[in-house]
Amino acid sequence: MHRPSRFTAAVLSAFAAFAVAGCATNGGVTPVTPQQQPQARVPSGPGWVEKDGVLYHVPHYMVTRNSAVKPLTISLNYYGGPVQTTPAVYIIFWGYQTYGDRNGVQSLLTTYMSNMGGSGHNNIYTQYYQTSGGTTTYITNPSNQVLGTWNDQTNKVPLHPTDSQVAAEALRGVTHFGYNGNASYIVATPHGRSTSGFRTQWCAYHSNTFTNGKLVSYTNLPYIPDAGASCGSNIISPPGDESGADEGVTIVGGHEQGESVTDPQPNTGWDNTSYGEIGDICAWTNIQNDPFGSYSYTSQPMFSNATHSCVHSY
Repeated sequence: MHRPSRFTAAVLSAFAAFAVAGCATNGGVTPVTPQQQPQARVPSGPGWVEKDGVLYHVPHYMVTRNSAVKPLTISLNYYGGPVQTTPAVYIIFWGYQTYGDRNGVQSLLTTYMSNMGGSGHNNIYTQYYQTSGGTTTYITNPSNQVLGTWNDQTNKVPLHPTDSQVAAEALRGVTHFGYNGNASYIVATPHGRSTSGFRTQWCAYHSNTFTNGKLVSYTNLPYIPDAGASCGSNIISPPGDESGADEGVTIVGGHEQGESVTDPQPNTGWDNTSYGEIGDICAWTNIQNDPFGSYSYTSQPMFSNATHSCVHSY
């Protein structure tokens, strides 16, 4: 399954405030002014967890290759929640300099995410929208979507970071970069250190947490080459801009980014209640090398409501 369980709405009467730990000043990034976005809904329902002082939603997982399902002729439905209308990305390389980056994932992920804006692949998302206060706003596809990267060496990465620890690291990223309601905060964990279930059950996940009542969309992106073929290594002949061992980085990273853009607060944006989000329906099918400007990266297709099929561009 693409998620551990479905849930029905129920009002959560109160939740404790939490403090975000201080973080290092390296990175040289000036905090941004928050972009306009509809106020996030107050968290409710059994899908919400409060642990270790952090409130976060049960993650939405990308399955491994052996759990993929054949794409279906279905539709994504809109459930009234926010989308990221001007998508942006902040990448937190948590402990990479301490624990190692033997495959050069930091450089690949940064370059890939920096070049995805304006691509035909990411243009798939522009057919989706949000409605708030009677106004419909479509997702755009701006260039230069990476607004900052940060090597966080001040907080030790546990051998198996828990969901709450990953959410807390995302919040440290918000403190470091500033809050941006249209951004995905990617927590990239280093070689040899990943949340339990990685590689055997899932390849990455996205979820959301809150700070001062505002939605923070984040991704838990483990060191994908550690999973080997289960998460995309050597799946096809790689393009010149990445190696076979690293193909899963762009496949999985792109999958999670697309779902963060169209459904940053799972499952209130674009989703199919039986088969998942925009990336789930097409996961591990028709993998090919797609152009991203002058670069080429291995990618999975994403689901298009316009054609009711998995496509590589729009």
